[in-house]
Amino acid sequence: MDNTISIYVHIPFCIKKCPYCDFNSVATADIPDDVYINALNRELFFHIKERPVLSKKTLETIYIGGGTPSLISPHNIKRLLSSIKQSFAESNPEEITIEINPGTITKNSLTAFRDAGINRLSIGIQSFNDKTLKTLGRVHSADNSLKCYEYARTTGFDNIGIDLIFGVPGQSVEEWEEDLKTAVALRPEHISAYNLTVEKGTLFFELQKNGGLVLPSEEDQVLMYELAIDSLKEAGYNHYEISNFSLTGFESQHNMRYWSCMDYIGLGAGAHSYISSPDWGIRWWNESDPDAYMQQIKKATAEQGQAIAGKERLTKKEALEEGIFLGLRRTSGINMNWFAARFNTSLKNLCHQKIAELKTGGLIYEDGSIIRLTRKGLTLSNEVFAELI
Repeated sequence: MDNTISIYVHIPFCIKKCPYCDFNSVATADIPDDVYINALNRELFFHIKERPVLSKKTLETIYIGGGTPSLISPHNIKRLLSSIKQSFAESNPEEITIEINPGTITKNSLTAFRDAGINRLSIGIQSFNDKTLKTLGRVHSADNSLKCYEYARTTGFDNIGIDLIFGVPGQSVEEWEEDLKTAVALRPEHISAYNLTVEKGTLFFELQKNGGLVLPSEEDQVLMYELAIDSLKEAGYNHYEISNFSLTGFESQHNMRYWSCMDYIGLGAGAHSYISSPDWGIRWWNESDPDAYMQQIKKATAEQGQAIAGKERLTKKEALEEGIFLGLRRTSGINMNWFAARFNTSLKNLCHQKIAELKTGGLIYEDGSIIRLTRKGLTLSNEVFAELI
C-alpha cells in the first residue's frame, strides 16, 4: 500500500479550444472562479470523509493542469492550495505545479501565483515559431512566450518546464531544430517534447479524415524526435521519459508518481483518480462537463458529495499491463525486482517469448534486473507496448 499521495486538479476552461487538443476543456469568456474552486474544495472534503485513511497519507505533490489553469485568479489558487494542504496530516509538498499559457500571464500574476504557493511552472509554449503557433491555434505569440519566461525568472521561479510540439502540419525539420536551439538557450529546468498525435474528436481529426491536414512524413517525424534526444542530451538534459527531459534533479516528481503506479486523487471536471489498494487498485473518474460537475457537487448530500461518473476495480491483468506500459515509458525502465514484489509475478516468466523477440529486434535490452527500451525502441514505443500488453 502506498503511504504517500498526490493531488491532480483539473481546470477545464480555455480562451479557445485548440484544434489538436483532446483534453477535457471548454472555451468560455466567463470563468466561474469562485464557484469552481468551491466545488473542488467540497469534492476533496468528501473524498477524505469517505476514505479517512487518505488523510493519514503524506502529500507529496500537487499539479494544477487543464485547460488553462492560469485563467484562475491567484487568490483562488491560494485558497485551493490551502484547503488541499489542510486535508492531510503530513503536508509539505516539495513540488506544486501550475500549467500556464503565455498569452494569459503578466509579471504581476506570476508574482501572485508564487505568493500563493506555486513553486513550479509548466509553460505551454509549444513552439517559438509564429507560423507553427498559428497552425496549432494557439492564442499566444513567440514573443509572448519569451516575455513569459523572462517574467517567470525575474519573479523568482527556479523550477520551470516548457512544452514543445513537433510533427506539426507545415513544420520543417529545420524549424523544429530552431525551436530546440531557442529552448536550450533559455535553459529551463525541464523540457517536454511531444510528437503531435491526431486524436479522434478534435478538429485536426476531421481535417485529416477529409484530406485537409498533411503531417510531416513519418521519416521527418522520427528525425525530429531523434534531433530532440541528441540536442537536449548534448545540452546537459537527462532523457528520463519518452517525451521528457530535465536537468539533474528536476524531473517532474508528480508525473514520476504516475509512471510508478502510485496513489493520486484527481479533483475537477473529468479528473481521474487511482488508489493502489485494496487488491490491484481502484480507479474512478468525474463527470466531464464542467457545469454538470459543479451542479452535482453543489447538490451532493452528506452521504454522496462527489461527481463520480464511473468507477472500477482493476484486475490483476489490468494492473500488470499498466505496470509494464508505464514502467517502460521511463528510460530507467522496469526494475524486475520491483515488478515481482508488486505483482507477485516474474516479468520474464510472464512475457518470456515476447521479451526474447523484442530483444532480437533491437527494441529492448536487459541491464541486470532492468528492462529498458533501446534507442530504436523509443521511436517505436507504441509497437513495443502493443506486443507486451
